[in-house]
Amino acid sequence: MNREEIALKIELLERQNLSKSAEMTNYTQSALTSKVKKMEAEIGQEVFKRTTQGLKITDVGMRYLHFLKLVAQEYEAFLQAIGPAQTTIHFGTSHTTIKIYGAPIMNALQTNNSQIDVDFTVESSTSLNQKVHNSEMDCALTSNPITHYPDLNYDLIATETFEVISNNKQLIDFQRRTPVTLLVLSKGCMYSRAMVEWLKNENIPFTIKEIKSVSSILDFLQIDNTIAVLNTKLIHLYNYSNIHFYDLKGLNKVIETVFIYKKNNQQHSPIHQLKKIIESLLEAS
Repeated sequence: MNREEIALKIELLERQNLSKSAEMTNYTQSALTSKVKKMEAEIGQEVFKRTTQGLKITDVGMRYLHFLKLVAQEYEAFLQAIGPAQTTIHFGTSHTTIKIYGAPIMNALQTNNSQIDVDFTVESSTSLNQKVHNSEMDCALTSNPITHYPDLNYDLIATETFEVISNNKQLIDFQRRTPVTLLVLSKGCMYSRAMVEWLKNENIPFTIKEIKSVSSILDFLQIDNTIAVLNTKLIHLYNYSNIHFYDLKGLNKVIETVFIYKKNNQQHSPIHQLKKIIESLLEAS
């Protein structure tokens, strides 16, 4: 049974607006028009009347909608009755997120004997956001991206902070506008973007270097005129003491962490189960 196809039919019949349905799904309006024609060919009658005000569902369409909802409900009940099967979720995280939450998530899945098998992909928040939108990935946990797609949910999971740091023997006087080297885990993460924007606004010359290892970043801070941006929890996790923290006026060091997934996911889906596990981990931390 193709649950996605049934969910799409229910979406079309309930909304009665192809342009709005196109915004909520990964289909073009012309593709949805073809879906409606195919649906009507399957049952042999029209499910919509074409009026000057747009589509209006017919009595047959209402009966078909009711039938589809019953099928969907019965199928969900059947799946729950037979018990969960192991499901693989393609889950995306940023470089910071995987270092902080990767191991606890895997440990929680094993401790709870979960039937969810998680495949991790580590990329920037922008890339992860786009991949969930394009259905190349099931869900992601990352910094709140700039672009929000209408077919995705962006559920706030946590509020994180980041720090601007240097070696405590190599202090930076930003007012002198001396060129600096900025070390980051990922150029595409929101921490990096926030710091780059601040440096530009303050007219401070800089070069940005992407280094995938936190320990390497901390080692490279011994170089003159070098700073880094790292998640506050990540700094505490590595327990590195020889650093200086900067409180920079006009720099908002608070970043929202969101769980991104498709709006049409069922409430009892493995994706929602994974989300609950992550939420419980954050509540306990």
